[in-house]
Amino acid sequence: MDWKTLYDRYKGQLEDFWGRRENGPRFERAFTLFGRPGRVTSNDEELLAAVGYSLPLFSSAPTIDRPPFAIHLAARPMPLDPGPPPANLFATTRYSGYGEWLSIQTGGWGHCQVDLAAGRAIAVLAPELAGRPVLISQGLLNTIFTNLVIGSGFGMLHCTGLLRGNRALLLMAPHNSGKSTTALRLVLAGYRLLSDSQIYVSPDSEALQLLGFPVGKVKLRRDMVAEFPQLRPLLTAEPVRDETKYGVDLRRLDPDLVCTTAVTPEAIDLCLLRRHDEAETTLAPVAPATLWEAVMANSLFYDTAETWQRNLAQIERLVARARAHHLTVGSDPAGIVTTVNKFFDTNCTN
Repeated sequence: MDWKTLYDRYKGQLEDFWGRRENGPRFERAFTLFGRPGRVTSNDEELLAAVGYSLPLFSSAPTIDRPPFAIHLAARPMPLDPGPPPANLFATTRYSGYGEWLSIQTGGWGHCQVDLAAGRAIAVLAPELAGRPVLISQGLLNTIFTNLVIGSGFGMLHCTGLLRGNRALLLMAPHNSGKSTTALRLVLAGYRLLSDSQIYVSPDSEALQLLGFPVGKVKLRRDMVAEFPQLRPLLTAEPVRDETKYGVDLRRLDPDLVCTTAVTPEAIDLCLLRRHDEAETTLAPVAPATLWEAVMANSLFYDTAETWQRNLAQIERLVARARAHHLTVGSDPAGIVTTVNKFFDTNCTN
């Protein structure tokens, strides 16, 4: 019996109960994520456009021989018409997880399952959302990408990464402590930005390789916008937690301000940033115990001990290489740059 011929004859009459044929991969796009190979497939070619919005936010790195990530995005009508998706998809998104599994529910516009152990994800999205690739990138694909790289062994630290020559300056601080403003002042004074949010340590390199996400982007509080008039035409309002911030991709101002590739710095200075009301900016050594308290507060939040241990194994490599300081930022903007420049100029070797 020629089963294929028989199937081809009857497949149009067979019920596609699960939607396997309708959801099947008719289009695909290969990519590399922090040097790891991957492939996105879809039944809707328009969905693949979301990849093009997400990839530039991740540092590029040479491709390495690892099992590829696999993501499938399927467009399929929902049981109830959800209507047009909101501009702030995050407000309707709910997250859940257990073990190596993650679930992402984007309101009535779709759902996603991520298998971290296998490096795979599948998302089923309403056509109303499938036609919005920028929104898919911001509200779903970036989250899938970041969790896949963490699940595959990369270490992640919430901090700002700056570069000057072959040295890296990493700034850690609580929310709304002035970290982004300080980083922007330094970038406009000649430093390059790797990321203002997340720095990753690669498990694939014997040398300490640092990567960033989202590359080139900075968010300012409303009260700090006036401090940077040259950025006003480039700022866009972005909801962050319970407030609105104003984001800019510095590549639009000057591509040379941004480092888009993975780096292996010869020296690293890790600063715990805080503000005070005095004009002067100061640098002082920080005790190892204090540093690790800050690392734990800026690593993975509310996760299992096993996940944290895997993450911190890579972060420990960074901490072992870095010199640690308290950077107390004063009210004089020029003094911030002067103090950090002087420190860099008088400490040229690690």
